[in-house]
Amino acid sequence: MAHRPVVGVDNARGKAYGKATGLYNKHRKYSEQWNPWHPFQSAHDFQQAQSFSQQTKTWIDQHQRRGLDNFKIESFQSADALQKLLSEIDFRLGDDSWIEDHSHIFGTLYYRDIFKCFKFLLAHLPFQAHLDFEPVRLADSESRRIYSEMNTGDWLWDMQDQLPAGATIVPVICASNKTHLTNVSGDQHAWPLYLTIGNIRNDIRLTPKKRAWILIGLIPYPPKGAKNTDDAWHSAVGTVLSPLRKLDITGSGLKSNCADGFQRRCYPLLAAWVGDYPEQVMIAQVSYGSCPMCEIPKGAPMGHSTCRALDNSRDLHVYSELLDETNIDVLHTLHVHPICYQFWQFPLCNVYRLWQPDELHQLLLGLVKDLLHWLVRYLKTRNVKDQLDN
Repeated sequence: MAHRPVVGVDNARGKAYGKATGLYNKHRKYSEQWNPWHPFQSAHDFQQAQSFSQQTKTWIDQHQRRGLDNFKIESFQSADALQKLLSEIDFRLGDDSWIEDHSHIFGTLYYRDIFKCFKFLLAHLPFQAHLDFEPVRLADSESRRIYSEMNTGDWLWDMQDQLPAGATIVPVICASNKTHLTNVSGDQHAWPLYLTIGNIRNDIRLTPKKRAWILIGLIPYPPKGAKNTDDAWHSAVGTVLSPLRKLDITGSGLKSNCADGFQRRCYPLLAAWVGDYPEQVMIAQVSYGSCPMCEIPKGAPMGHSTCRALDNSRDLHVYSELLDETNIDVLHTLHVHPICYQFWQFPLCNVYRLWQPDELHQLLLGLVKDLLHWLVRYLKTRNVKDQLDN
C-alpha cells in the first residue's frame, strides 16, 4: 500500500472553541468510565434488548420467566421495564422530532429540523473515531495527490476560503428517490428524503447498520395525472431545507457539540445529492434526455473537442441573467426550464455540481447496465444468445 503523508493541514480550519456539553458529558458526570451501552448495564443486555425489540410483550415476559438465557439479563426483567429503558436512550431524535405541514398541495408534508439532524450526527459518540473536521491534502510516496474522504477533495478547500477563519464546514449530502410501496392498496407511493454529512467517513456512511443517514422528510406523492408536480416537489424540499438557504455564511456559524468532546462553529452547506437520473433532471430543472451537469447536446460524438464536460458546465449565474433579460428562447436551447427556483439561492451551492459518482447509479445502473444491453443486442443479432445462455 502506498504511503500517504498529510501534505496540507491548516489549524485555522475546523477549529475547536471549547469543551462539548450535552450528551457527550452526560454520562461522565460521576465517573470517567463512560458506559456506551447506557441505559443498559452491559453489551450483552443491549444485544438482548435489540433482539427482543421485534417481539411482542407476551413473548418477552414469557422468555424472561423461563430463564432460557445462559447469561442473566440484569438491566430489565419484563417487557414494560425494557420499554422504559428504550425510552431513555439518548442517541435518537425521537418521534416528537417530526413537524407536520398541512399546506402542501398533495397532502401532509412530514419533516425534521435539519440543523438538529446534523448536530445529532456530529455529536453521535459512536462516530467519535470516524469524523473529519478540516480539509487535508494527501499524497503518496511519489508526491502524487490522493483523493479518498470528502475532506481530501478540492471542494472543501474552495469553500473553506470563502468562510470566516476557524470555520468547520459540514457538507450536507441529501438522497431522494420516488418509492413504489404497493399495488394492492391503491397504488401507494412515497417520496422519502434522507440526509447525512460528509464529515463522517465513507466506510461508516456506506454501512446501513451504522445509521449515518437520517430520514428528514416524507414528501407527499402526487396522484396520477396531477399537474405542476415538479413545482410541488421543489416547494416541499424548499420547506425542509430552508434553514440551509437562510444560513448567513458571513456570521459566526452554528455552535455545535462534536463527538470528540469539543465545540465548533459549523457552517452546513449543501454539497451533494444522491439520486437516479429522473431525480437529477427534476432537481436541476432541465429537459429529460439532457445532461443535468453540462450543456453538451444529447447524441454528441464522444471524444469531440467541444464535448468536454468541464468546458461546457452549466452556470446558474448565466441562467439567472438570461431569465432576467427574458431570453426564454436561449434557455430552451440549453434545455433549461425558464424558472427562477430556490436551488440557485443556497449559499455556496452549485446545483449543477451536486451529482457525484456513486456505485449504484453511475456504475451499475449506468455503465454496466448499458454495456449488458449492448451485449445482449449484439448476441441476438448474431443468433448466439441462446448458445451463450446454454
